[in-house]
Amino acid sequence: MARYKPYNLKQDKFIAVSYADQIVAGSFEHALNEIVEEHLDLAVFEQRYRNDDTGCLAYDPKVLLKIVLYGYSKGIVSSRKLAEACRRNVVFMALSADTRPHFTTIAGFVRELEQAIVSLFRDVLLYCEELGLLGKEHFAVDGCKLPSNASKQWSGTHEELRDRQEKMETAARQIVSRHRERDEREQHGPVAEQDEKKLATYRVKIQKIKTFLSNAKKNLGPSGNERKSNITDPDSAKMATTHGVIQGYNGVAVVDDRHQIVVHAEALGEGQENHLLEPMVKATRETFAAIGRTPDVFVQATLTADSGYHSAKSMEYIVNSDVDAYVADRDMRRRDPAFANAGRYKERHRKERRRRTGSTPPQWFTPADFVYDESKQTCICPAGQKLYRSGGDIVTGGYRGAHFKAPKRACGPCELRRQCLRHPERTAQRQVVFFKGRVLGTRREPPTPPPAIEAMKRKIDSPLGRWIYGRRIATVEPVFGNLQNKGMRRFTLRGRKKVDAQWKLFTLVHNIEKIANYAAA
Repeated sequence: MARYKPYNLKQDKFIAVSYADQIVAGSFEHALNEIVEEHLDLAVFEQRYRNDDTGCLAYDPKVLLKIVLYGYSKGIVSSRKLAEACRRNVVFMALSADTRPHFTTIAGFVRELEQAIVSLFRDVLLYCEELGLLGKEHFAVDGCKLPSNASKQWSGTHEELRDRQEKMETAARQIVSRHRERDEREQHGPVAEQDEKKLATYRVKIQKIKTFLSNAKKNLGPSGNERKSNITDPDSAKMATTHGVIQGYNGVAVVDDRHQIVVHAEALGEGQENHLLEPMVKATRETFAAIGRTPDVFVQATLTADSGYHSAKSMEYIVNSDVDAYVADRDMRRRDPAFANAGRYKERHRKERRRRTGSTPPQWFTPADFVYDESKQTCICPAGQKLYRSGGDIVTGGYRGAHFKAPKRACGPCELRRQCLRHPERTAQRQVVFFKGRVLGTRREPPTPPPAIEAMKRKIDSPLGRWIYGRRIATVEPVFGNLQNKGMRRFTLRGRKKVDAQWKLFTLVHNIEKIANYAAA
């Protein structure tokens, strides 16, 4: 019979822990502790407290800042989990000197950092400059879209939100009507209880929308069109990402290329970036001027940005402000001989997949498959249904055409929907246009690009321009990858100022890690 070593859980062991020994030299926590204790001016926090003579002793901002930044570096963003780590994790205990602040204290500290965070960020940047970690030769700017503490289901224009409110009011009235009928018949049960819960939920949501519509102004974009507003966090925005549509903020960063130090960070509630180049350049100049090192950092430095930051206004600003910038446009790769055959592999793989699976590309009906009688102005679809004229002739791209629509009652049950509609799951009816010819005087010549755009194209298409722009992706993209790899994948606060402070905390973690890794090199 096998024999095992005995064990006993009912025994005690006392372990002597030296908190100073837990902060190992060369580690992130060692760099964090040194920076907070010796290189940050925390006088900005003094005005928050009024306990000089009376009141409870406050937690030292140094302790709270170390808890938050170390927690973020480990992917712990929740204040409750940070408070728990201060009780269970020996490194947290060491950094906080075993003070164990309550989670509400930590949450309040992070929430109120918006006034102090700029000063803290610049202090760390100044320390990076003193250590020689900044090259100030090339900067890259880009944004990282992260979800926020708000649901995209609560987004919409004022008209859309009002329609949603009316639908919920109609549903609430129907529940009340059913409730009265059950009262008359004296029928009560689980269905009635469920309806009462739904009614209470509808009333809360209706009141929430009413309050928002009565107090909030329409959110207008740069073009004057109304953008969707979010009831929970009006400063956030709906954004399209590679992982779908999110409700969140765009964390923009300007990064130095020597050691990928973030020199400016800002969170914005907008997905469009084509107007952000000017404010990012101005903010970077202001940051370096504030730390007293460089009057104008862009005198000798280059700046790169992807096509999201390209616009006529931004290019005009670059020219007029003497910034040596290289900003891609959406057709840059099409002009690059190196990408002349970039799509050949995609097409080859598509053909191989069709041959392997035996599938064929979808074939949709074209106007040639419809029977059009110009003299009688009639149109018959491939299923034999008659389409009707939709108004008079339309003009598209300078061409006049006859516009026909199919009846919804004919398209709904039609067996040819998938051959007729590209998106049969959401398109109700087929439309078709038969063009008659170009309208006189409507020939549209392509607009002449502004001189600043043409100058940027020539600049970035040069061998030197392509080489400099090629450095962009290795400068800024690893920053976002590092932050998300550490678990900083979403914002937990609401409101642009608070989220901006949290984004700066995220980038501070990245910069402190760079100090820990390269300061001794």
